[in-house]
Amino acid sequence: MKKQLLLISILSLFSCTKDSVDQKSSSFFDENFLNKTIVVAGSTLNDGAIVWINEKKIKLIGDATEATGLFHQNNKIYVTGWAYGGKGSVWAMDLDGSNQTQTELEGSFSEGQRITINKGDIYVGGYFQNGSCFWKNGFKTNLTINADSMSWGIEVDQDNNLFSVGYYMKSHSLIPSYWKNGLRKNLSKPKHGDGEAKYIQIVNNRIFIGGTTSAPHDFLGYITKPTYWVDGQRKTGNIGSVDDGWQNSEVFDMIVDDQENVYLAGFSQDMDFEYPTYWKNGNKYLISNGEISGVIRGIEAIDGELVLAGTLSYFPGTPCIWVGEKTYIYDENAVGEVWDILVIN
Repeated sequence: MKKQLLLISILSLFSCTKDSVDQKSSSFFDENFLNKTIVVAGSTLNDGAIVWINEKKIKLIGDATEATGLFHQNNKIYVTGWAYGGKGSVWAMDLDGSNQTQTELEGSFSEGQRITINKGDIYVGGYFQNGSCFWKNGFKTNLTINADSMSWGIEVDQDNNLFSVGYYMKSHSLIPSYWKNGLRKNLSKPKHGDGEAKYIQIVNNRIFIGGTTSAPHDFLGYITKPTYWVDGQRKTGNIGSVDDGWQNSEVFDMIVDDQENVYLAGFSQDMDFEYPTYWKNGNKYLISNGEISGVIRGIEAIDGELVLAGTLSYFPGTPCIWVGEKTYIYDENAVGEVWDILVIN
């Protein structure tokens, strides 16, 4: 019965009633985000890299493919992303999307993933043709090169230490790791398993890193679970019982609140579909009780309520936002991706 209900739900996904989905409603943002601006980074097949500023779609200059990371400072929105087969970039624009500028990131086949600004310097985490790296004001610093290595998240602490997070390969295993001022330190993973660190946030001077770990399984080969490390101590989230069909997951974003609650967002997977899922301190929560297919790629919180960005259906899908039980679809005819969300007060 569960599978029948899911099939019915997915077949009717793009013809939902107005009770469940707000289509291009100009009042949606006023009703749910009064005096706030919601920025979402992603792409569509027709437009390439874009950001949505509330309901307004802004195409990034320079023919980029994906917009992947967001930051806000001094009435400017900063975006990082990349062009397929080309280079990564940083874009800056006013809060209404006007006055765009573009700065390319050094390195062949570079891909900017996350962005932060500290004391006027723009830092981007990502990777390029020869391995993991970060950029400061567009200039590249290598982390682990000439090996399978990638980095994503980037953060600066109160003592101006620069942290990048990612993984590298050793003896056919992916080792989750972080780099502090360019020096690599390993994070723990399951025995004979793999790990990928992706996102970092420093709260109360403690280091929170989010990602995934994979452990061997007799029947499925490997099972990937949401994972976070707090000052290096690993905690693994729940994906559900294998006996009930749950077999995998992926994590695409993390936030940590002032009480040090850790939220991871992504999808969980059974034998049929991927379902938009978030985890609070390792406990699993399905969007719409698991009755829709999709993925969460960005997570924020406003006054204790989660705001989630992602797609209905998976890779690619229909870009949308979830707030509680409400869904806002940017364009029901669009096919694309979402990679990050930003709330500007």
